[in-house]
Amino acid sequence: MTGVLLYCFNTDTYRYDKIAAKTVPLLKKYLRLPITIVTNIDTFKCMPPLGFIDYKLIENETGNQINRKPWHNLDRYRAYELSPYEKTILLDIDYFCFSEYLLTLANTDQDFMVHDKVHDITGNDSYRFSRNSMIPMVWATAIIFKKSQRAKAIFDMVKYVKQRYNYFCELYRIDFKNFRNDYAFAIALHQLGGFRGYETIPTNLPTLPGNAVVTEISESHIKWNYEGRVGQIENNDVHVIDKGVAYV
Repeated sequence: MTGVLLYCFNTDTYRYDKIAAKTVPLLKKYLRLPITIVTNIDTFKCMPPLGFIDYKLIENETGNQINRKPWHNLDRYRAYELSPYEKTILLDIDYFCFSEYLLTLANTDQDFMVHDKVHDITGNDSYRFSRNSMIPMVWATAIIFKKSQRAKAIFDMVKYVKQRYNYFCELYRIDFKNFRNDYAFAIALHQLGGFRGYETIPTNLPTLPGNAVVTEISESHIKWNYEGRVGQIENNDVHVIDKGVAYV
C-alpha cells in the first residue's frame, strides 16, 4: 500500500496545524491516498477536523533553531519506522499539491528518491548553495521511499549524521551549522553510495521563497505578491516557504 507521511509540530512562532488544514485537503483531492500525520499532543489538540487521518503522536525532539526561532525538524530520520506504508510519499506540511505528479513517482520501482535541484518560481534564482558546502545539497521536502534494506540504511545513516552533525559540517565544510535534513540526507546518501550517485526526482522542486507573500489559495492554484509583482502557479505542486500562508 502507498500512503503519505507528514510531520506537523507547532512552535511559539508558527501554527503548522493551520497549514495542514490547507494542504491535507489538496493531498486528498489529487492523490487519493491514506495520510499519516506525525505530531505531538499539543499540536494534535489544535488540529481541525480533516476527515480520516492516521495520527502518530510522539514526543518530538527540541532544541534546533532557524533565524533564532524554534525549528522542530529533528525527527525526520524516524520516517521509515513511523510509516505504516510499503511505499511512502514523505512531505513537508507546507508542500501544496495541485497535481497527480507524486503518484507517478510513487509508481516507479526506485526504493528511495529525493529532489537534488530546486526551482524558484518567482524567477529570482534564490537557491544557490553550491558555495556553502563541498557536497551537493538535496531537498528533503519531498522524498519517495519503500520499505527496503537500502531505504532503512539511509534513514539509519541520517540518524547517525544527526547525532554527529557538527563533525560532518566540518568534514564537508557546510556553512549551515544548525541541523538541516537537506544536508543530513545528502551526507547519508554520499556516505552510503560514494561516487555511484543516487536516484533523484527527475524535476526541480518548485519553491516559493519566504519573501513572496501568498495572497490567495484555491483548489487549483496559489497567488502571491513579490516586491509589488503578482504571480500565480496553477495545476502544479509547490513548496511554500512563507509560513504566513497559514492565515490566508
